[in-house]
Amino acid sequence: MNAKERVTLAMARQIPDRVPVFPVITAYHASRVLGINYREIVLDPLLTYDVLLAAWRKYRFDGFEIGLGPEVGYKDHIIVRTIDGVDYLVDSVSGELYARLEDDEAPIPLHNDPPVKEPADLERITVPTVEELRAEGRLAPVERVLAEVGDDAYIAGTAASQSMNFLVYARGAEQAMLDLIRNPNLVHRIMQKGTDISINIGLALIEAGVDGIYIGDAWASASIISPAHYREFCLPYHRQAADAFHRHGAQVYLHVCGNVVPILELMADTGVDAIEPLDPLGGVTVGEAKRRVGRRVALKGGLDTILLLRGAPEEVVEAARECIDAGAADGGYLLGSGDDIPRDAPMENVAAMVEAAHAYGWY
Repeated sequence: MNAKERVTLAMARQIPDRVPVFPVITAYHASRVLGINYREIVLDPLLTYDVLLAAWRKYRFDGFEIGLGPEVGYKDHIIVRTIDGVDYLVDSVSGELYARLEDDEAPIPLHNDPPVKEPADLERITVPTVEELRAEGRLAPVERVLAEVGDDAYIAGTAASQSMNFLVYARGAEQAMLDLIRNPNLVHRIMQKGTDISINIGLALIEAGVDGIYIGDAWASASIISPAHYREFCLPYHRQAADAFHRHGAQVYLHVCGNVVPILELMADTGVDAIEPLDPLGGVTVGEAKRRVGRRVALKGGLDTILLLRGAPEEVVEAARECIDAGAADGGYLLGSGDDIPRDAPMENVAAMVEAAHAYGWY
């Protein structure tokens, strides 16, 4: 059984030959595989695809995620200015400094200037069409990855930020929290716009050939909002996105990190195929998720990211084995990290996660 078949079956709550390994890996850790600083990826976003492919070749994950690429001509808009020995990114239109460039981190914004200060500002945020995204060249690097991996990996396209993440982007964190109480109608308008954007992004990625779609919102966690707010504001838009992608033949999984113990059933109510990342740092255990919703959705994740960062390889193997024992019965479980693999996680620890699935994940 190849990796794509293995993940597809597990996502469908069926029994593959063994438990797939499908962690949350981003360019932060993947950059370590090629030995480059994250700064280089900021200055050339196409390197994202190179480092993710390098990580896949090294670790042989059964699946990983990729997003849209930059627009054609993107390098013309990446301008760096050095002032008093500090590098800054410069807006190519206004000429204003907007972020401090770091050596090995994401750039640090110089100001918080959310785009929706007044309700009328929402109309200025446009929804790109699938045709526009293709014309801008944003699917080309996705198609390059798909051509290289073939059936040896399940590729999920990222089309996230339907609800809380988009609200926080549009209004800023503090105002977003106030809006949930004071201006729920505006919240729904903003979230609908975010969902419309994410759906078109996902449809473009499906057209490019991805196998599944990653949706979700880190800000939708019960660490931040109440289950009642999740039910009112997040669930409808996660469901809307999942339904749209299902209609086009893609599997869908929902990422909400942090404490999701109070909302596991609500996450399952969205109609997705799987939920992730089952973060033990947020109080989630694979066993509890299996008991409560494991018959309704597949489960993905569960391995402690602090252990990946600071533990020994044998400890990672044992923890991964415990996740497999708790989640794999009757199928529908994918071993993965409880959130992003930490940037500086030792490579032998990440490899140990894969080793555990090969040692203990066979049905």
